[in-house]
Amino acid sequence: MKNDVERERRFLDISREYKDVVAKVCYLYSSPTSPFDDLFQEVLINIWQGLDSFRGDSKMSTWIYRTAINTCISWHRRNGRHGGSDTLRLDDLNIDPRDSAEGEQRLERYRELQRLISLLNPLEKALITLWLDEKPYNEIGLIMGISPGNVAVRIHRIKDKLAQLAQD
Repeated sequence: MKNDVERERRFLDISREYKDVVAKVCYLYSSPTSPFDDLFQEVLINIWQGLDSFRGDSKMSTWIYRTAINTCISWHRRNGRHGGSDTLRLDDLNIDPRDSAEGEQRLERYRELQRLISLLNPLEKALITLWLDEKPYNEIGLIMGISPGNVAVRIHRIKDKLAQLAQD
């Protein structure tokens, strides 16, 4: 009984501390056919189920990112619902930008970046999101299960792809 209470408390602490990380990943993979709430709940379930298996070999944030990304990618594969046209875009949300022109320009650039990222495949989305979160290549590699050198090459290719998409 005591272990269950401790496990639940640990889960609540972790989910509170990393809710923004989970939300960011779920937002990136959400779509009209894969609602944000469903993805978020699925990630939390997987964190709960995997909590006892976390050995601390990596940072908790690395494990959370990996769990969230793998859960969302698996969700899309399992449900056959991946593709750029279904991805929820920031434009679809009701956002009240600040009244300044600079704030409006920043919001517009952010919307465009989100739109372009929505056109990427799930693995590319994960890589560029981690890079935009300023994660070091070695941590991105741990999360994605690839070498830091491979991360660097893929990030470079994704940036080129985004630049090309922006020009089109």
